[in-house]
Amino acid sequence: MPAIASLEDLKAAQKDLLEAKDLNELKTEVRLNELIRKNLAKLEVKE
Repeated sequence: MPAIASLEDLKAAQKDLLEAKDLNELKTEVRLNELIRKNLAKLEVKE
């Protein structure tokens, strides 16, 4: 199965997480990543 997220997307997500200055920022990033993961899972099911 091919990768859904590109290496650039993964690096950008890692950079965002490392740059999170406080707990609220980190929580926001985690929520966004969870939403992206759920959407990708739905796409995989449709294929």
